[in-house]
Amino acid sequence: MKLKTLALSLVAFAICAPGIYANAGAATLLRGTNTEPRSLDPHLGLGNSASIILNDLFEGLTSTGPDGKIVPGAAEAWAVSSDGLKYTFTLRPNLTWSDGKALTADDFVYSFRRLLDPKTAATFASFMYPIKNAKAVNSGEVAPDALGVAARDTRTVVFTLEYPAPYFVQLMAANAAVPVPQHVIAAKGRNWTEPGDMVSNGAYVMTERVPQTLIRAKKNEKFHAAASVGIDEVVFYPTEDQGATLKRFRAGELHIALNFPADQVGLIEKEMPKALRVGPALSVYYLMLNQTKPPFNDARVREALSLVIDREGLVQKLLPPGSVPAYNLVPPSTSDYTAQGLNFKGTPLPQRIAAAKKLLAEAGYGTNKPLAFSFKFDTVEQNRRLGTAISSMWRGLGAQVTQDNNGPQIVDKDARTGNYDAVRWTWFAPYDDPVTFLGLIETGNTTNRATYSSAAFDAALGKARALLDPAARRQALQEAEAIAMKDHAVIPIYFLGNRRLVSPKVQGWIENPRAVNLTRYLTLAP
Repeated sequence: MKLKTLALSLVAFAICAPGIYANAGAATLLRGTNTEPRSLDPHLGLGNSASIILNDLFEGLTSTGPDGKIVPGAAEAWAVSSDGLKYTFTLRPNLTWSDGKALTADDFVYSFRRLLDPKTAATFASFMYPIKNAKAVNSGEVAPDALGVAARDTRTVVFTLEYPAPYFVQLMAANAAVPVPQHVIAAKGRNWTEPGDMVSNGAYVMTERVPQTLIRAKKNEKFHAAASVGIDEVVFYPTEDQGATLKRFRAGELHIALNFPADQVGLIEKEMPKALRVGPALSVYYLMLNQTKPPFNDARVREALSLVIDREGLVQKLLPPGSVPAYNLVPPSTSDYTAQGLNFKGTPLPQRIAAAKKLLAEAGYGTNKPLAFSFKFDTVEQNRRLGTAISSMWRGLGAQVTQDNNGPQIVDKDARTGNYDAVRWTWFAPYDDPVTFLGLIETGNTTNRATYSSAAFDAALGKARALLDPAARRQALQEAEAIAMKDHAVIPIYFLGNRRLVSPKVQGWIENPRAVNLTRYLTLAP
């Protein structure tokens, strides 16, 4: 084995500036998120709002540094076999949960088995399909103890893989890969994430949760790097209304805002230029069309609806800085990859509209038989405005579009259960590799909400997974994306930019494509 050993040292900071809602003499960071998280169980949590919180509460075998790069987490070192099929992680000595109970390799074995157990119904179980028998466990074909993860001793976790996964060390930093406390779950069941019951292993532990209002967490004194954590307390405020979030930030009621209205960028640049943070992101916004039934089982219809969307216009008029029109699924910020996009990129919009009308006519739709369907999107202001604009573009084709505007959690549930005709979706990558985006349209992948299924695409992606050579693997991945874009598997709309409002009082914030900024690395200036 080739040993890859990393060491992480952090500097302890002295904090003297309290935020509002802070305890006397304590530093409290106030973070605004987009929506109320569906769950704070790492195996069930979904979306960027949940991820930001889980990043502070839990730590996987690897973690994310201040600049977004992978660093040692609960593991102090790891080794990879020459064939890329075995990963051995060595835990830091004397790790404990926030309640003081020892955290050992067995906790990681339990956690991965729970994640893949179909009874858990974990949102991102398919992330772990590189692990031997993971897919078979998740589908109920074999028992969880057949999973290719074992505890060699109390400090050694060994993974055996089905195929090489060059991103596996990155994957171990994902929310789905963190340990969960077996002793608490056994006692509390799915209520184990309630304040007062929740036990975690990250830099913070939750102390209070008021639905739709706030989630409060205090510094975890049992954390292995507690001495370097300068923020004593962090409070997360979920707010769907971006305008309200901006007002709270301007009033000093938030130190960090996850998002803001696109039409307020000019005001922000004028009044708060030092607060505006924009950068590339590993994320994509796209539309899914239910291909299990007419009309979207016809590729001509899917192509027509994609052709008429003015992506450049949407980006220029409705979206904040950093947004980029998307004509493929894998973002340009992805490392070592060349995008394989839709063939009409660069074609003038009038020509595209004419081509779309011709396709719909060929598919049998027109004045006597109008294309009719429902379009779901949520009440978050930006998504609502995009949904309304895209509906208008489709109506220009003569389509009868019914706008189905609901809360984010309802739209999320409908998308996950296939209860939609057309629906908007966003993906934030847990690691920097094309596989996380292409897996969104892979047959049998738990992240595939798009109902797309193609034997040719699956074969190309499967071929990539069997390759160790980076160039050959990249070529196979690009072949897979080219197949999907030709099929119009989904309708890419734009690549998101990381856009945050960060108070000048917040020190240590570094923009990065992974959009991960752990509170443990931040401090507050007076």
